[in-house]
Amino acid sequence: MAVTVTRQGNEIAVSISETSASSSTESTITLGVQKFRVLRQLCQVTSGTAATVDPILARTSGGSGINVLLENDTAAATCDNSVTGGVVCFSSDGVVYHKSVPNAGSDNAISAEYAILVGWE
Repeated sequence: MAVTVTRQGNEIAVSISETSASSSTESTITLGVQKFRVLRQLCQVTSGTAATVDPILARTSGGSGINVLLENDTAAATCDNSVTGGVVCFSSDGVVYHKSVPNAGSDNAISAEYAILVGWE
């Protein structure tokens, strides 16, 4: 699994490439900022047993409930979630966690991307 975080000014691009992904596979994303807005979440199954993904971004490992920052609505082969103005998020340590949550297998190749803006303004 490879996670790449690229920052230019107040813009952060996150790229995740997963192999052998299952429903419990989790990626750690070190943003290095506490306050941010998620503008876009993309997640796609590229090969494997799974037919769909249902991505979650959380502020804690295995996050649920109040710790979920952004959760996909309906599972699909490609999920593309955009929010006008972005989803306001906070992480006390500047680290967040992504789960693609494929619907089957542990042989899945999955690509995910996040577009993030630093700050809440």
